[in-house]
Amino acid sequence: MATHRKIDWSAAMCDMRNGRAKPVPGFLAARSLEAARLDRIAKEAAAVPFAVAGSYDRSAIMKAAIASARAQKAKGSRAPWSQLVGAALKNIWRTAKAQRAFAAH
Repeated sequence: MATHRKIDWSAAMCDMRNGRAKPVPGFLAARSLEAARLDRIAKEAAAVPFAVAGSYDRSAIMKAAIASARAQKAKGSRAPWSQLVGAALKNIWRTAKAQRAFAAH
């Protein structure tokens, strides 16, 4: 056994810094970031064409409606989930019908 021990202070301090808990954003900041993320996802889902070759893409319509309902819920809506999805589906279907009519002309 060696009588002298060598300690690498830079590595020790680095390990101590990495071992600390990382600061998390505050509750309001995290909520705001989540609302912004869900809003972006809803906008991306709504940008997909819902009427392709004369027929409706029901999968895209449902994805857009759910994304819109999640964004509304994240923004603090107190409406029940079924009401949010219902309203989103009405709006998305209205958009899909308009896209199909526009493509027909």
